Amino acid sequence: MANTEKSNIFQDIIQGKIGRRDLLTRALMVGMTAGSLEALLVACGGDQGGSGGGGSTTVKYANWASAESATKTQIDQALQGFETQFKAKVENIAIPFDNMLTQLQTMTTGGNPPDVMELSGNWPYALGGGGALQSLNSYAGSWRNDAFTNTFEVGSYKGQVYAVPFSISPHGFWYNKTILQKYGLSPDKPPTTIDELNSVMEELRAKLPANAHPIGIDISKTEYALVGFWPWIWTFGGDPMHEDNQGNITINWADDGTVKAFQWLQDAVKKNWTPPDQAIKAERQLMSTDQMVFKLDGPYLTGILQSDNPSVYKSVADVNTHWGVTTTPVGPGQSAPVTCADIHNLGMSANSNNKDLAWKLIDYLTSNKQVLTNYLVTEGVFPHKSQVTSGGPYANLFSDDISQAFINKVFPTMRPPAYHPKYSQAATYVVTALQDIAGGANVPKRLAQLNTDVKTVFGQ
Repeated sequence: MANTEKSNIFQDIIQGKIGRRDLLTRALMVGMTAGSLEALLVACGGDQGGSGGGGSTTVKYANWASAESATKTQIDQALQGFETQFKAKVENIAIPFDNMLTQLQTMTTGGNPPDVMELSGNWPYALGGGGALQSLNSYAGSWRNDAFTNTFEVGSYKGQVYAVPFSISPHGFWYNKTILQKYGLSPDKPPTTIDELNSVMEELRAKLPANAHPIGIDISKTEYALVGFWPWIWTFGGDPMHEDNQGNITINWADDGTVKAFQWLQDAVKKNWTPPDQAIKAERQLMSTDQMVFKLDGPYLTGILQSDNPSVYKSVADVNTHWGVTTTPVGPGQSAPVTCADIHNLGMSANSNNKDLAWKLIDYLTSNKQVLTNYLVTEGVFPHKSQVTSGGPYANLFSDDISQAFINKVFPTMRPPAYHPKYSQAATYVVTALQDIAGGANVPKRLAQLNTDVKTVFGQ
């Protein structure tokens, strides 16, 4: 309940429903730590204009790329290029990915938000649904006609575009060709159905060493774990949350397909097909050392594997020799594969005093050659479809087999989750149930309780 209440506080204050005194009272009631309360108080005392001291020549950019050693140098260079071209100053705000949404909410409630912010998952809805983000409909213009499937849809709420695509990075089905071949399985014919996948994992479990696993499924208590599990829910025919593009949510976490998906997860843990307690970063480490065979993950994994094990993965070609990518295996009764439209996008604060300059930064980050080729190529596929498809100016950068599999096979299967301003609150209950079920809880009973919890979040 505390996490839900903290999110509600954020929604209430940015909509002007509560003042500073009520903010402090409610924050203490829900048990905010001294550190988080102090940060909130400092933010609330900040400049209410939302643009800092730089006026029209300064733009604040909050992102997680500058907080990660693998990408810090590249994004810093990109921002320096923007400063030179537009004779402006960029205040670069580095925030770790896991802290990003909380920090953006704190900065926004305090009246001191960044002008431009890197976003992921449900964040455009958590912020935009409460009025914290600027609608970008008029800025984006015809760009929507040059975009991959559902990339604008995951940043839009009630007809307003609150975030534009930055890097396209949905999860494809990665398979380790080297391990498959080692154990007498075809490296060129990955499982295409759940039945095939289960059969192969059963065979692999009997042959793999104890410290290796047939598949990785993120079972951490993070919202991103749900991003990774959505494709499996849909694969089994589940549709536990459905949004009608107008903000209305239909909820049934106890439907037959969802029950089957969670039962499959529990069985995978019991059979030791997947580790019971690994988050996605730890699973990637296992992938880099041949301790995991299958995993749903994004196109940026190519760079991560090179970074995690450079002695094996010296180049993109090495990753392609070792790994392949295809679509999510098709589930029982389903006609086509599906994956989550997980992308990184960019939003603009509704309170920015530098909206023209802020949009110039967004446009620069999504179209400048230096940014695209020196930075964004390691983060995912470029946001303009015409840039990377056959004949495009950067098509050669994505000519390897894995990139082509993403562009031509995985991208067309992207589906947005039921994102909503209250989605993040609901997700805390979902990932808790995910962990409980992985730990052995009765699946139908636990999902019935989850259904009640999520309906309560949405006032149903």
